[in-house]
Amino acid sequence: MKTYIMRWNPEISSSKIEDFRMALKKWPMGFRGNWSIYEWEHAKSGDEYYMIRVGNGPNGVVFLGHFLSDPYEDDDWAGTDKKRHYVDISIEHPCDPDYPYITIEQLSSVLPEIEWGKGHSGQLLTDEQAKKLHEAFMFE
Repeated sequence: MKTYIMRWNPEISSSKIEDFRMALKKWPMGFRGNWSIYEWEHAKSGDEYYMIRVGNGPNGVVFLGHFLSDPYEDDDWAGTDKKRHYVDISIEHPCDPDYPYITIEQLSSVLPEIEWGKGHSGQLLTDEQAKKLHEAFMFE
C-alpha cells in the first residue's frame, strides 16, 4: 500500500467549500468522491491519502481516506482540452475545513522536507515518510 498527499485549494478547485460543507452535513461520518491525481503511475485501489487544504485560510489535513479505484483518464476538471487522471476516493474522518485536524505547521515538524502548502495533488510519499506521518497522527 502506498501513501499520497492530495491537495485541495477550494478557491480554484471544482470542489468548493460550500459543497464540502453540505456533504459533511449530510454524511458526517464520511462519503465518496473522485479527485485528480498527478503522480498516478503507481497508484492502486486501496492506497491511502491525506487531503491537505491549501491556499487562503486555515491549511492542513481536513480528511483522509483510501483510493477506491485504480487511476483512470477523463476530461480536465478545469475545463481545458487536456486529459487528467482521477481516482475514486473514500472521504473518511472529514472535519470542518476551517479547523484542520493537523496544521501545516504540525506536518512540517514531522516531515520538513515536504513543501506542504503548495504543489500538485497526488504526491507519493516514500515508505519512510508515510510511516513517520502515520505514527505522528494516528486516526482510528
